[in-house]
Amino acid sequence: MLGHNLNASQPSENVSAAVEPAAGGEPEPKAGMTTRAIVIGLILTIGFTVAGCFSVFLRYEIIGTGYLPRGAVSLLLVLIAGNAALRLLKWLGPRLALTARELLIIFIMLLVVGAIAGQEYAQHVYLNLVGIVYYTSPDIAPPELYLEDMNPLLVPSTDRESPVIRWAFEGFALGHSLPWRPWAGVLLVWTPFFFALYWMVLCFAAVIAHRWEREEKLLYPLVQVPVEIVAGEPARSSSFFHSRLMWGSFGFVCLLYIIKGLHAYWPSIPDIVPDKYTQTRFAGPYAAFNSIAYHFRPDMIGIAYLLTAEVGFSLWLFYWFRRIEQLFRTVVGIDRGHYQFFEFQSAGSYAMLAMALLWSARRHLRRVWAVALGTLRRDPDAPDADEPYRIAILGFLGALIFIVAWCVSVGMSVTWAIVQYALFPLVGLVVARVICEAGMFVYSSPFKLNEAIFEIAGTERIGLRNVTLLTMTSWTQIRSTATMNMAAVVQGLKIGSDARLSRLSVMLAVMAAIVVAILTCHVTAPYIIYKWTVPKLGHWCNQSSLNTTNRLVTYLRVPTKMEVDHWVGIALGAAITWGLVVMRQKFVWWPLHPLGFIAFLGWPIERYWLSIFIGWFIKMTVVRLAGFRTYRGLRPGAFGLILGSAVMLTVWIIIHFIYPAPALLYD
Repeated sequence: MLGHNLNASQPSENVSAAVEPAAGGEPEPKAGMTTRAIVIGLILTIGFTVAGCFSVFLRYEIIGTGYLPRGAVSLLLVLIAGNAALRLLKWLGPRLALTARELLIIFIMLLVVGAIAGQEYAQHVYLNLVGIVYYTSPDIAPPELYLEDMNPLLVPSTDRESPVIRWAFEGFALGHSLPWRPWAGVLLVWTPFFFALYWMVLCFAAVIAHRWEREEKLLYPLVQVPVEIVAGEPARSSSFFHSRLMWGSFGFVCLLYIIKGLHAYWPSIPDIVPDKYTQTRFAGPYAAFNSIAYHFRPDMIGIAYLLTAEVGFSLWLFYWFRRIEQLFRTVVGIDRGHYQFFEFQSAGSYAMLAMALLWSARRHLRRVWAVALGTLRRDPDAPDADEPYRIAILGFLGALIFIVAWCVSVGMSVTWAIVQYALFPLVGLVVARVICEAGMFVYSSPFKLNEAIFEIAGTERIGLRNVTLLTMTSWTQIRSTATMNMAAVVQGLKIGSDARLSRLSVMLAVMAAIVVAILTCHVTAPYIIYKWTVPKLGHWCNQSSLNTTNRLVTYLRVPTKMEVDHWVGIALGAAITWGLVVMRQKFVWWPLHPLGFIAFLGWPIERYWLSIFIGWFIKMTVVRLAGFRTYRGLRPGAFGLILGSAVMLTVWIIIHFIYPAPALLYD
């Protein structure tokens, strides 16, 4: 009941099936993967990961960021264009053209690995593994603080003067080769942990997928884009590509970014600045309204147009609610620690929403558990008859046990290993819910789980070694600043359902892509780091490991202590979230969605709130004045904004590698 009411007022424009009905009008049965789709997907995964590593380390223009990765969308459009060209070949074309199902298989694989080369994994792990040793100097991190007690298997070397550490920052002389041997050893230790973590995420997503797709019928706004633009392939192109409105909005975005991109080469061309901040400086309580971002992101306008009205309204409204909340804190005499208070408030809201989601899914979870244990035999005609519940449950538990055992084997306390990795799926659950209902292009937990544990439990109680190891294991997923794999996987499973693919086959394809992407990063990331050296990397990466080390040192040196304000933040966040959930359960007319409050903190909402407001306002105006039919007729315009942004920003990333210039946008 709770889950149903969390989605009240959902419009009826759910994503249409991408696969044509079989003869007789019956839905095409679920099927597995074609070999060529998997091969193409894996080849593109390698290329996409290599390009992603170069883009993030050298330019910090990231082709794979976001839950609708621009580079992946651009590659999908290239494949669709290839199909269109093949249709001109009457004899050979139909055999070579990719079906809608195959196109979606390939896109799923790119979707789930899009951020692995960037903010989700690679940009943290490799830099930090050398940086945490290199910066062990008396003025930054004395070796006795953590390095002398560290398991030497976890880093390439525990000696900051060793070539594998020093060369990453200072370069190596001619005649020397990259130090692959030390890296091979450390990556042999870490790689099983990485694989187990991603497999745990995948299995947890498979447990909840049916519930969200078939029982709650979530909107999955970002999924609509790939599913609908491949509809009809390979016999014909999607109706969206025959829409003048789509091409008009596509052209508008192209013109916008062409002008901005050319300005970097020819300054006489007027600049278009989509990212601005208010310049008025208030004092006192009204300082809460200083430096308000008013960024113009066409793709987020298009996404907001696809959202339910209440979600779009809540996203931008709660951004202002946070500002007003800061004003009232100042009025009552609290003039410091605002952001930390909001982080604790977010932690409370995450905990409450995770419990609400699990409670609303309790019947589904009991059924999943019963099927996994073999105490329940499903009817062959049941909607979830082919859901691989046993594999999902056993896979999740097996991965969790392995992760905890791995953490213990390298020196972490079993207690804190269980705490971090029992809570981690719940954080991913909430992030996935934000993406599947609110469609944020970029979003991650506004607090880092390991640091929330430090703050709440206290670093003295946890112990210095555990603090260090909890930090190191957080570099994958938990440290992510823009995306978390759970949301990408849940979307991939939904796309698989729309393509009528076997759930298990999608899971295996996804895991194969993740394995290939991580192994590709193992080669590409160290190569880039040593070839260019850390000081010559992009503007974020050249300071990343130093910032990480400084953050760790702060926690090791300064014991954390919960203050009354922090507990108030947790309690207030939980109470507001519970109130929003209850109001949606009891009153159909209630206009506020809990996810607006969940997502009210962090740099993504700072950048997106105005674009969300514009998309929401356009949708509401159209629906109120012209009706729902007109709203649906204008959806190609929203798709044009999304596709135009994906294509142009990807094109400029490629151009900037050949002819360097400042990035158009930083996500």
